[in-house]
Amino acid sequence: MTAAATDRGICLLEMGSPDRQAREHAELEAAFDCQLTPGNHSLLDQLEAELSAYFAGDLQSFTVPLDTPGTDWQRKVWNTLTTIPYGQTVSYGQLAEQLGNPGGSRAVGLANGKNRVSIIIPCHRVIAGDGSLHGYGGGIERKRWLLDHEQLHSGAGLFTS
Repeated sequence: MTAAATDRGICLLEMGSPDRQAREHAELEAAFDCQLTPGNHSLLDQLEAELSAYFAGDLQSFTVPLDTPGTDWQRKVWNTLTTIPYGQTVSYGQLAEQLGNPGGSRAVGLANGKNRVSIIIPCHRVIAGDGSLHGYGGGIERKRWLLDHEQLHSGAGLFTS
């Protein structure tokens, strides 16, 4: 996993391919008009502690602040993603309808794919209308693992699609 923070919040938590990580770094550098450099930050320490608790099954929602530049639509989708309960899923179509954009599942998917803080903004909780998994920058197997992990620790059972 790669993480980055500004003084306002976590701006990157990525576990995808090196190409995806490089693209997201470049997008963030353009958005913030700066160069991301490695270093220590108290928010990264908080993120590490919260991720440890999440992976241990002891944390269901994150409190670390975020700094997520994006369009108004992207931010609207990302904010709605944070309301999907731990251990549950919704379809792209259901999310589009909830956002007042029936038939906008592709627009939701595109915004979902621009989420740079996976797990914290739980884009993995969005699935296809038929229950299948696709469209996760970290890879489908990671998406399946995250869903199974959350359902196991929420008491909902394992995700089976």
